[in-house]
Amino acid sequence: MKTPERPDAESIIEPLKPFQRRTVDHAFHRLFEAGDSSSRFLVADEVGLGKTLVARGIIARAIEHLWDTTERIDIIYICSNASIARSNLPKLQVGGSESRSLPATRLTMLATQLAESGTELRDSKLNFVSFTPSTSFKLGHSSGQSRERLVLFHLLKDHIDHRRRTGLINLLQGTVRNKSRWRAKIYEETPLDQSIKMDFAARFRDASWKHLVDEGIDRWFLRYRARLPEEARQTRNDLIGRLRRLLAECCLDALEPDLVIMDEFQRFKTLLEAREGDPAAELAQALVKAETPEGEPVRTLLLSATPYKLYTTDAEKGGEDDHYEDFVATTRFLLDNEEQLGGLEERIKEFRWALKKCAEDAQQPHVVKTAKVCVEKVLGKVMARTERVVATEDKDAMMRENSNTLVPEVAEIRQYLAADDLFRAVGEKEPIRYWKSAPYLAHFMRGYKFDRQALPECVEHSPGEVAAVIRRHAGAHLSSAELERWGAVDAGNAKLRGEMCRLLDSGLWRLLWIPPTNPYWPLEGPFAGQEGASKTLLFSAWNVVPDVVSAVLSYEAERRMVRGSRVRTYNNPNDQQGQRLTLDAKDGASGRTRHRLLLLLMPCLPLADIHPLSAPADANRRDWVKERVDDLLRHLPNPQSGPVDDRWEWAAPLLLDEGLSGFLEAWRDNLDLPPRTVHGERPSHFNSYLDDLLDLDVSKLGRRPDSLPR
Repeated sequence: MKTPERPDAESIIEPLKPFQRRTVDHAFHRLFEAGDSSSRFLVADEVGLGKTLVARGIIARAIEHLWDTTERIDIIYICSNASIARSNLPKLQVGGSESRSLPATRLTMLATQLAESGTELRDSKLNFVSFTPSTSFKLGHSSGQSRERLVLFHLLKDHIDHRRRTGLINLLQGTVRNKSRWRAKIYEETPLDQSIKMDFAARFRDASWKHLVDEGIDRWFLRYRARLPEEARQTRNDLIGRLRRLLAECCLDALEPDLVIMDEFQRFKTLLEAREGDPAAELAQALVKAETPEGEPVRTLLLSATPYKLYTTDAEKGGEDDHYEDFVATTRFLLDNEEQLGGLEERIKEFRWALKKCAEDAQQPHVVKTAKVCVEKVLGKVMARTERVVATEDKDAMMRENSNTLVPEVAEIRQYLAADDLFRAVGEKEPIRYWKSAPYLAHFMRGYKFDRQALPECVEHSPGEVAAVIRRHAGAHLSSAELERWGAVDAGNAKLRGEMCRLLDSGLWRLLWIPPTNPYWPLEGPFAGQEGASKTLLFSAWNVVPDVVSAVLSYEAERRMVRGSRVRTYNNPNDQQGQRLTLDAKDGASGRTRHRLLLLLMPCLPLADIHPLSAPADANRRDWVKERVDDLLRHLPNPQSGPVDDRWEWAAPLLLDEGLSGFLEAWRDNLDLPPRTVHGERPSHFNSYLDDLLDLDVSKLGRRPDSLPR
């Protein structure tokens, strides 16, 4: 067994803020130590308070707790989509590169993913596995992906009569349109985890599955049909759906979870409700209600800032959501005890009664407090929530207040005079309340009475009066001629001028995305010096403000970006720029030059899985990553003679990621993928690019560029 070094829980928890450490300590106690624990806990901290960091702390404490008594520790991370899993799993992974990680897989693909890795789960002391519920639990009557059906074929082929083997191939072809390509895929080697394979075979034999599959094959699939009748399609989808569920059950049993983490679980909360006849919910329930090999219950940690709808108005009742029923359903899962749930509902009724009595008699606040404490005592056993408003003694929302003195400039005074003159002309009230928040009111006050009624009526009946006002205050209005030639726009408002200075003058407009809050290494280039930059939330009571702020800031940012470029006028900027990336045939069948840019759209997963956060605490992360990339490249051919071949820049990712070739091949052959839509390209040209990539002859590559690992 691969035994990683025992993680130091305290060093992992030490960087956490005090409120995060309190949540870690309480949640861990309730999950693993409390005698009356339900083995389920919800961390519902407000958005942005670091639930992922809290979960990492709980994982560290759990591993420390289980290390000496548990032969194998499995941490299961479930979230709504694969991209979130790939982003968060490295942040949750404790134990560095020595712990094992199986990121973002369909549950049904665990059988082949384990085999491809060369080791079984039991070969590692510490395993982190992630998958998504929509593709792992909600199997339904769906034929799934072609790669799942390939796994099913290799699991079933030894249990189906030889004369029905072709029928099985036809059945599992599903919606694949290219018969020859499917046949070729079928006979490619597909490695399978032996324990899952044996479990699947035992279940298939014992559950009369063979008769069900044989019957479907004999009726519809002994010969290939390009077009199946509706009844045959229903039979095919039903059979494949059942087989996928059987495979999912086998893969689920291969896991031995000690801690299951469900992130933003409200997106798939119906899976946690014990609903008879719902296969997806039954699979999810089987996971969280299982026992570990040591006889301990599986602990379940839920993460969500909005675990249930917080409030439902009377008008919304009767719809899909109801805040109280939603709360009860979530609490029912957490408590896992109907008697305790009934007691909680009684305490809530008492709390409601106490609030009503206190409203009638202000002298009885102690009654409310007593009832409130009773409710908190029950809920505190299964959930914790930290909110910014009450997190500090001063209730300062854990934020630093910046008090800026704003001094109006001449431009602001001109804005007010222009707005006041125009408002008087159209018969509207004093504009000062709007002027305090936004400039250029005449341009942006859409949806107000001023724009809908007053101004149109004045233009209709007294156009000369409106024109005279605009002429008198020409400098306080936007000029289309000035905008066309990228003229500078004055902020016209002290608050907006402050934001323009902070967001634009600081150079933030040069960044393609917000700087990381936890950079892997010192920021460079345009990001240097922007370590503290973050998103900005602006609040205003006036609808005019978002339009003004977005328009003025966006225009000014664009103006700075195009300085010195070919874009000479604000009108039709796309027509003034150079030709975008095109995939055409002008380079010839063997000399295309756009592969590197094309592959930027298709990430190489082995490279993506080298996560800098997995580096040891005392390591130089940049060097650590480079060493891992070197290790990957070491398995590829490395010609030592001939000229340097720049094709390695796009060939290396393709050679490192075997799945990428399969994806490109499926894309080319329409294998279970939506039709190709490459804007402005002829499909034949695009196919030629895919053929070039797939037909790459590695033996003809020259020497690697020295810069390749970088």
